[in-house]
Amino acid sequence: MNPRVIAVLLAAIAVIACFQVVAHAQCALCVTALENSPEGKGMAASFNRGILFLLATPYAIFGTVGVVIFRSYRKKKAVRDNPYIRKSN
Repeated sequence: MNPRVIAVLLAAIAVIACFQVVAHAQCALCVTALENSPEGKGMAASFNRGILFLLATPYAIFGTVGVVIFRSYRKKKAVRDNPYIRKSN
């Protein structure tokens, strides 16, 4: 890799690290209200299922692409290693 590219990447990481901000997603009152009310528990459960769905989608896409690439690689290797298959050029 080019030393200039590495220097720019390290500088960008340093800038991002210096300006990180601690974020609180919910205040204590909101968390208490969600944990203690039946409607809040239902909302929290729906929210958690939504997070799991959004998390599973990229894994499914990348997994499918990985399986397709793996199978095509194995198929090419089997054709290359099999002496009984005529290779067309």
